[in-house]
Amino acid sequence: MKTRTFRYLQGLREKYGPGIFGKIAQRLLALAFYDADFNVVAERSVQGDDIAVANSVGEKYALEVKTTDKETIPISKGNIDALKERASDGYLPLIAALRIQLLEDWVVANIPLSQLRPGTLPLSRLRAYRMRQLEGSICPAFEAVVNQHFSDVLSGGERYLIRVLDERRGGKP
Repeated sequence: MKTRTFRYLQGLREKYGPGIFGKIAQRLLALAFYDADFNVVAERSVQGDDIAVANSVGEKYALEVKTTDKETIPISKGNIDALKERASDGYLPLIAALRIQLLEDWVVANIPLSQLRPGTLPLSRLRAYRMRQLEGSICPAFEAVVNQHFSDVLSGGERYLIRVLDERRGGKP
């Protein structure tokens, strides 16, 4: 990501703290999926997969979303179970991880669920299962979304993003 976007994300993380920032980044990612011609089927801040999306050509993805400043991300049994549940509904289970560092972007990985275990997962392991084409459409869209909404998110936080996502869904919660 570009320097400006990185600084914006740093600012949001400093203001809201890592926990709330993770939810903000997840909602910004959901908006990026809209801009990349997906419909966000569901975006959840608790229980279940974090984001489920589908597009007009039949691609359906269920994402567990993680942000970190480390080289690893935590994966819980609940995260794995949520992805398995969506996989049984025909969604391809993915992990989307963003390391908050200059020049880093989202890594979106299709790591086999049979290889996931609760604990810490090195980002280097995710990179082996990257979905580069999906990243190629999501990363620029995410950057544009962050730059477009930064000021409003800084002042309105999650409430602002919830309202924007509701509007994108056509007012349906």
